[in-house]
Amino acid sequence: MLEKLQGIVTDIRRHNDRHNVVTLFTRQRGRVAFLSTAGSSRSARLIQARLQPLAIIETEVNFKTTRELQQLGSFQPLLVADSLRFNPVKAAIVMFISEFLNHLLRASPPDENLWDYIANAISVFNSSERGTGNFHLALLVTLLPFMGIQPDLKKEGANYWFDMQGGVLTDSRPLHNNFLTPEEAVYVPLISRMNFANYPRFRFNAAQRRLILRRLLDYYALHLPGMTGLKSPDVLADLFN
Repeated sequence: MLEKLQGIVTDIRRHNDRHNVVTLFTRQRGRVAFLSTAGSSRSARLIQARLQPLAIIETEVNFKTTRELQQLGSFQPLLVADSLRFNPVKAAIVMFISEFLNHLLRASPPDENLWDYIANAISVFNSSERGTGNFHLALLVTLLPFMGIQPDLKKEGANYWFDMQGGVLTDSRPLHNNFLTPEEAVYVPLISRMNFANYPRFRFNAAQRRLILRRLLDYYALHLPGMTGLKSPDVLADLFN
């Protein structure tokens, strides 16, 4: 029986001369890997052009639980995201976000609220015209509650340390090494206020943006398995330099 799925492309890898493996975070089944047509034919090139990172699609699949790779047939885009493909800054951020989500959602069960949130975020980013260099920071910050690791920021001030293990600001240095110094911890309450309505108004220079991203990724890696080894942050660092 055919099953209708909505999915967000988080990864594309060559499988062989005729197929790619396309990973979708689907609204109905969570993270699923599909075989998709590849090659140099006109139809294959058209499919590959429409299956870009963070593409949002709808497809009907004869889903078989005994298959490691499902077969991706015809599909329709749910968002025409030309801005994400042709704007070089956005394209680099898309590459990072897709890699980040592919790691983050590796063992994620179906979660319709999370899927809807990410799909809306992609739509917001596609239509945004200002502050695009902050979008990935806003996404990582606003995904923390969905992952159950949102910090407790009841304290606020210039002289607090941030205990990354406990997710709290503290007035003394933690007894372990997973912490931010007061100089770095000042960014924690600041970025906690970021959302998709206000992120363009935050003013960070390249060094600050690089530091915030690195520490956010450190925090994710500390609390969630499989969040190490991302390659695209280095591309962003080069871009924003």
